[in-house]
Amino acid sequence: MFLAPAVAMGNYLTSTGTKPEEHVHVKPARRSTNGKGRPNIKLQDLPEDVLCSILSKLPAKEVVRTSVLASEWKSLWTACPKLSFNGAHTHGVKQHAQVFVDRVNAVLRKHRGKFVEDLEVKFMFESKLVHHLDNWIRFAISSRTKKLAFDLAPSSNLLRHGYHYTFPFHLLDKESLSCLHFLQLSFVCFKPPSHFAGLPNLRKLDLYLLKGTTRQDLENILGNCCKLECLSLVRCHLNDELRVVQPLSHLHYLKVIYCEITKIEFHAASLSTFLYDGTYIPIALRHASKLENAKISFRGAVFQHAVASLLSGLPDVQNLTLDVLILRLETRWALNSPRVFSQLRHVQIMLMISYEDHDKILYIVSFLRVAPFIERLEVHFNGTSTMWFANEGPSRQEIPPCEYTHLKNIRVSGFRGARGQVEFLMHIVENAPVIQVVTVDTTQRLTDAWDPDEVKPEFNSDALDMVRGPLLDRLPSGAKIFLA
Repeated sequence: MFLAPAVAMGNYLTSTGTKPEEHVHVKPARRSTNGKGRPNIKLQDLPEDVLCSILSKLPAKEVVRTSVLASEWKSLWTACPKLSFNGAHTHGVKQHAQVFVDRVNAVLRKHRGKFVEDLEVKFMFESKLVHHLDNWIRFAISSRTKKLAFDLAPSSNLLRHGYHYTFPFHLLDKESLSCLHFLQLSFVCFKPPSHFAGLPNLRKLDLYLLKGTTRQDLENILGNCCKLECLSLVRCHLNDELRVVQPLSHLHYLKVIYCEITKIEFHAASLSTFLYDGTYIPIALRHASKLENAKISFRGAVFQHAVASLLSGLPDVQNLTLDVLILRLETRWALNSPRVFSQLRHVQIMLMISYEDHDKILYIVSFLRVAPFIERLEVHFNGTSTMWFANEGPSRQEIPPCEYTHLKNIRVSGFRGARGQVEFLMHIVENAPVIQVVTVDTTQRLTDAWDPDEVKPEFNSDALDMVRGPLLDRLPSGAKIFLA
């Protein structure tokens, strides 16, 4: 049988020698290559939407500079959907401030009528700028901006700058309110009107240095942000409760730092992260059944009172960091609470021990009695030089019986060989049947960094020698010990 030779037709082979009607081979246009057989693709060859996406990653100043690269790019920067202006260093020189304002206005004029996804302005507030700031808000409204950030805080001497920018709620209509997804404001007076309908699509709210804002103002705003996911409040002084009665079912991140408030109360069932730093106050997040991480820093508290308060307000936390800077300890082993931290697995406790409380160190076991399921415990001591080998306080034999059946790892830093520290370690090891790792470190996390002269290598060695033998005798087979 005679077979005709195969004929190549592009990527199609035929053994008949005839030209197939349905397959047409078109010779591709010739492209320049980089010497390795790969085509050279230049920026101007990319589609405009791709170029705009690239430009959106650059600062506004750099985006404008791209207009000199090619004639086709002359106006391309005006299609950039993200604008960021930083005039933080122009304060103090009148003409520099005016130049910054003029540049912002010029850029916004170029973008008039176009969609601008992000508008960020960082500039120290002055009362004479109110007109410009209001106009920039109007621009954001007309441009259907999703992220609006006005950082107007001075770099220093905050008390000298008494006048804050009043956020112009009256400029916002229903459509613009629904466009905002991210609102970041600093050095503002945040007072919504009584008929305020809320920000229905707001996902993130970041407020810094609020003034003239009341508890009712914030509750009115937050209670009407039904899709809010992240809330950050820093130096926002209410001198009242921070309380939102309405459920915030999407809120998963809450941060409250250096705010003068008397209580925190939220109904946030999806909350996963909570950060607080300030004076000791009641915290009520009882509906936060998914709370994974909480970091609490109290400036002055009785340790047992702080633990009891957290047990009541954050009963479902899984990982807890508790830092008490000005600490007092009570002489009691139990908190007299029927509750326990049922989900708590990892705990970090940072304690600033005063001279008056050297004899009460062992009483921190009161925390362990309400955390029966913890697997990893870290206790970081910070104290004065008088804590070295302080021979005061009760013995572990006085502690009511208690076992820590899930505890596998314990770390103690700032170890000074004080009797309370030694008794605490021995009590843990003797009552943790599945303990696997014990770490004892003489380094103090805070004070050794502040005052390196406080570190005494010869004391460190003596302190570790006090517990090396007793720990080895009590640890179960296979457990590891690290002394540093």
